[in-house]
Amino acid sequence: MNTASHDLPFPRAPQRVHPTVRLDYGLRVVGHGFFGAVALAVLQLRAMPIGVVVLMCGIALLWPHLAYQVASRARDSKAAERRNLLVDSVLMGVFTSLTGLDPWICVVSFTAINAANLSIGGLRLGLMGAGCFVLGILGAGLHTGFEVLPVPLLAQAMTALAVVTYTAAFGLASHFQTRQAIRAKRAVHARNQVIEQQKADLELARVAAEQARTIAERAREQAETANLTKSTFLANMSHELRTPLNAVIGYTEMLEEDFAARGDHAAPLADLGRIKGAARHLLQMINDVLDLSKIEADRMELHVESFDLAELLDQVVSTTQPLVAVNRNSLQVYRAPGLGPLQSDLTKLRQVLINLVSNAAKFTSDGAIVIAAAGGLDARGEPTVVFEVSDTGIGMTPSQLGRLFQPFVQADAETTRKYGGTGLGLAISRRLCRLLGGDVSAISTPGTGSLFCATVRAQLPVVARERVD
Repeated sequence: MNTASHDLPFPRAPQRVHPTVRLDYGLRVVGHGFFGAVALAVLQLRAMPIGVVVLMCGIALLWPHLAYQVASRARDSKAAERRNLLVDSVLMGVFTSLTGLDPWICVVSFTAINAANLSIGGLRLGLMGAGCFVLGILGAGLHTGFEVLPVPLLAQAMTALAVVTYTAAFGLASHFQTRQAIRAKRAVHARNQVIEQQKADLELARVAAEQARTIAERAREQAETANLTKSTFLANMSHELRTPLNAVIGYTEMLEEDFAARGDHAAPLADLGRIKGAARHLLQMINDVLDLSKIEADRMELHVESFDLAELLDQVVSTTQPLVAVNRNSLQVYRAPGLGPLQSDLTKLRQVLINLVSNAAKFTSDGAIVIAAAGGLDARGEPTVVFEVSDTGIGMTPSQLGRLFQPFVQADAETTRKYGGTGLGLAISRRLCRLLGGDVSAISTPGTGSLFCATVRAQLPVVARERVD
């Protein structure tokens, strides 16, 4: 036992002990102490074996502590305390009989113990307690012969004092426990109010969140509708936007041929070259925007055909070689053996590879660009072809990689100012690869270079149009 428990007025009890056990402990100490003293005062009038006197003193002094230990250690402490009260009733009957069956002491003893029985166990325990009280009188009376003795005034005064003390102690203990119960009830009520308020606040927050979600969903649908309308409009305008630029390029080339045939006017030829270059650059930008709009409008058609991988790679190299040479880069191509003919959209796959090689050439100077093709399998076990385009260029940071495939977005503003471009090539390449049954991913290290991996299905079904998620 912890030594600190000796400083307490009552022994420490486990939390599961019923409050009546603690209440009755102090009352039992007071009551049995007074009634034991009264019994000893009266017993001086008769010859009583010393063993009985010792037993009475032992019961008066030890029974309250023993009763508390029994009740506090019981599985059901309240039921154990009721049994202790019945024992108290028997002992009070014994004391009453031993003190000479004085009517005053008898009434006081019965009233005190029966009040405790009624308050804790109700009418049933009160009747049982009365029976036990009578049983105690009869048991002791059989030993004493129901002898009636004159009770000294001191014993009656002590009995009155015992009643007053017992009643006051019982009343104060009941009062304090009642106040404690009221405080606990108020605390529970306050906690319930807090919980109810929190519940109401949570419900309001849930309703607000649901409304915000509904508004956001409606806004998203409106944005998607507006974006689809925009994409549909641009897709429908592809002919109207391309035709004027094609006319500008065509007439510029005709003028170049005319001036070249005359053999003079070097200055106009240079100006016409600038006009043609700007027009072609603008046409390429328009083509990128229109391609993205077609994809977003779900109007991009696939023209699946069978072709040789070497033919595709030769076309990519011949188209991108001038771009690679601008920054003094070398272009190398590796193809894994055993790759048979592909069945895909040649034009769109070529556009993906040209975009990747052009992007690598733009950000690499005096370096090497490598195209490597190999076979593979996707998650469904379908055969794929993997194209890896690596460079030794400026590389990218993780944050730049996170924005890489967003339309109209480049790595950062400094990159846009220094290297130019619309930021559509990689976004289009990823969406075209997904239409071809694959995807595009990238890894990069700043200052070391980048590696783009484009995967497409090797054998697409031959249909007029297919959309692959």
